[in-house]
Amino acid sequence: MSVPRTVTVLGAAVLLLAACTTATEQAASSTGGKGPLADKVADASQAHPGYAIPADPISGLDAVKGKTVYYIPITQQAPQFGVTQKALTAALGKAGVKVQTCNGNATPTDISACVSQATRARAGAIVTDAIPYALGANALDAAIAAGIPVLNTNQLPDETHPAAEKHGYITAPGSDQMVAVADWIINDSGGKAEVVINQSTDGPSAVAYVTAAKDEFAKECPDCKVTINPISSANFSLIPSSTSSALLKNPGVKYVVSEFDQYLQPTLGGVQQAGRLAGVKGLTGAAQLAGLQMLKNGNFLYAGVSQASAYQGWADADAVLRMMTGTSGADLPEHKIPIRLFTRETIGSVSLTDAAQASGEWFGPTDFPASYLKLWGLG
Repeated sequence: MSVPRTVTVLGAAVLLLAACTTATEQAASSTGGKGPLADKVADASQAHPGYAIPADPISGLDAVKGKTVYYIPITQQAPQFGVTQKALTAALGKAGVKVQTCNGNATPTDISACVSQATRARAGAIVTDAIPYALGANALDAAIAAGIPVLNTNQLPDETHPAAEKHGYITAPGSDQMVAVADWIINDSGGKAEVVINQSTDGPSAVAYVTAAKDEFAKECPDCKVTINPISSANFSLIPSSTSSALLKNPGVKYVVSEFDQYLQPTLGGVQQAGRLAGVKGLTGAAQLAGLQMLKNGNFLYAGVSQASAYQGWADADAVLRMMTGTSGADLPEHKIPIRLFTRETIGSVSLTDAAQASGEWFGPTDFPASYLKLWGLG
């Protein structure tokens, strides 16, 4: 398989790079400049100097005007998917392509129904978000057989359903997020943490992300104790009681992690039920606006890691347009979705507004839409 060429959008890169050393020093200072992973935590707390944008342009966009792409998130409970959906809609709209959103509701029945609806409607393409292929395999197979491109995003590739001309992947940075959370805990605790992780069981990728965190704990903190509390979107109402039970069984726990932002409120509820709110530090992955506002207000959260959801929408649009036009064949460019760690010490300088979240400024320069439009011949 060929490796597509990429270029980096520099935007405000020069200014960011010039400030990088100072910002890293400030982030290290916020952790006391100590702990086994202080430098790694400080690096994860920085904005990025630019995004990787494909070098190869897209041709044949006139042929996709008027078509509809179905966007199917695993569940609309997760605020992250709302950010991505808005960006995807804006991006594809520039090419004259509409977006229809269908809620997967975290069940195979609803996911398959959404995919089948798209197939019956002769959709231009289908974009799934955080959905394991196996949850809708028959329906997805039928869509691909009907000639409808399917782009799986926010998942690790499924080896039993490899990429092909009508089937592509944009992988999630979920493992990177959970490793960043583990590093923060190890550093904050001085290498002696007891942790409960509320791990999603909605698919194998979510389990793999937490496994990466467990491996990091095993490598960097042999004295740490990690307890996994399995949770799921389908049993959302049970998360508070299961979290409370995990804490009561493990009275030494000082850190509680919600793997995804959608589970943050019920995780907090479980900590409250256990009467442990004053004794534990909360963390979350996939943090969005509401979660970061909790962090800034000092409400339960001490750190949160997030991925660039607005950029993801534009990256999804680029990939699906390539699939719809046949520009890249089976060799889609790699779109690496950046992450960033936010802490109580560093969140003060972050603009926590809907506009800032939508612009992608939390993660780096905001000129990636213009760069994509230029690449598509629309800018």
